[in-house]
Parts: sequence; C-alpha cells; structure tokens
Amino acid sequence: MPTCAIPGCRNPADNNFGVRLRRPDTSAIWAPNTKAYICDRHAARGVRITLAFEPTHSGEVETVILSADGQRIVRRTPITKVP
Repeated sequence: MPTCAIPGCRNPADNNFGVRLRRPDTSAIWAPNTKAYICDRHAARGVRITLAFEPTHSGEVETVILSADGQRIVRRTPITKVP
C-alpha cells in the first residue's frame, strides 16, 4: 500500500486523488487518477487545491501534484473517449 503524499506522513494511504471532466449528463470525458495517495487522517482534515489548467495537443491528461515539500507526482493518462 502506498504511503500518504503529505510530507513526513508515514500512514498507509489508499485514497487516490483523481480529476474528472464531466459532460452535462454527468458522464465523464476523462477521469484520471493521479499517483498521489492520501491517508484517512489527512483526507478528513481538509485540503487546499490549486488547479492550473493548461491545454495541450498530446491526447493525454497529465496530472501533476505538487506536495508541500515541492515533490512533483506526475501521471499521464491517454484520453480514450472523444467528446
């Protein structure tokens, strides 16, 4: 099991952070998980999310989580559903 993405936390973490782009009917165009996992303790304490949306032509959704200590957690997921 992964450990929590919060710096210094060694708790087991099975809560995976994800992002979802929804259509008006609530189906997803894409909904990738990231490589960032959060423990129950930190998930319940609250979080500040800062989002930078940068369009590309790669055919992928790239998620980058920047942890409080500056670590970059990157994942690239192909887009398989065409809007």
